[in-house]
Formats: sequence, structure tokens, C-alpha cells
Amino acid sequence: MLVQDIYNFIDELAPFSYAMSFDNSGLLLGDRQNPVKKILVTLDCTFPAVEKAIEEGADLIVAHHPVIFDPIKNVLAGSAVHKALTAGISVICAHTNLDLARGGVNDCLAKALGLGCLEGLSPIPCRRGGEEVTEYLGRISFLKEAMTPDDFAAYVKEKLSASVRYTAGSRP
Repeated sequence: MLVQDIYNFIDELAPFSYAMSFDNSGLLLGDRQNPVKKILVTLDCTFPAVEKAIEEGADLIVAHHPVIFDPIKNVLAGSAVHKALTAGISVICAHTNLDLARGGVNDCLAKALGLGCLEGLSPIPCRRGGEEVTEYLGRISFLKEAMTPDDFAAYVKEKLSASVRYTAGSRP
């Protein structure tokens, strides 16, 4: 399997053409023709993530957030970009295209939280297979019963097995 094969697979699920104009999704480092035997999947392609990929013998990192977001002015030792490049590790990032796609990040989070009756929040016109489609950035749903912000944060923490940072409000 090649980097291009993995890219094509992700592009089928969450077309890179869905990426918002400010975003930098796609193959950001590496060579499309490099063989892939092992992939590290991560939220952020940080220096420690690249070190882990090297330790595990990964040929490719697939990250949600772009390893290159703002224009690069240099690539220095100690940066994730330098480390991945010198180790020969390719990096594919699927950010807003994966947020927008049906079955993507927003839908997976909603499912993990047990939310149903999803509606799209912000309609975004997209092209899929030559057709105009509307995808949505964000989802709207309702809880089975009202919760305080603290109770909802505890619920999210439990369901996602993750730490939660939020802005407290007073309304349920």
C-alpha cells in the first residue's frame, strides 16, 4: 500500500475538497509513492507524536489538525515537520473536511455522547463526485433531559474518557 492509497481512502470518506478556505488539509509532508506498512493516527502531529511514530516504525501519520497551518518560514531541528521529514514519515491531515463530512468528527462525537435527531448547524456548499452537496459544520441536537453546564461537562468527560475544558454558563 502507498501513501496515495491512504490519501484516496480518506478522500472517499471525507473529500479534501470539503476543506474550508483557511484550512490546510491533505498530504502535507512526504511522497505519495512511499510504501506504508504502519500508520500512527493522532489529533495533533506534534514532536512527541512524530517520536512515537518513529518508535513504532510508522511510515505515515494521519492527523486531524494540520501539522502546517500557517505559512512556514523555516524548518528547524526540534520541530515536528523537521523530525518527520528527516525520518521519512509522510503526514496526511484531515481537518475541516473531516469535520464537515457525514460520519466525520461531528457525527462521531454526537454518537459517542448518545445524541440523536441531529440537524446541521452551518450549511457549507461542497462538491462530491462532481455533484453539489450541502454539508454542515457542527450539529444541533437535544439531550434527553436538561443538564447544568457542570453536569454536561462531567457527562462528556465520562463518555469520551477525556479531560474537559468549557465555559460555564448559568442556563441548562
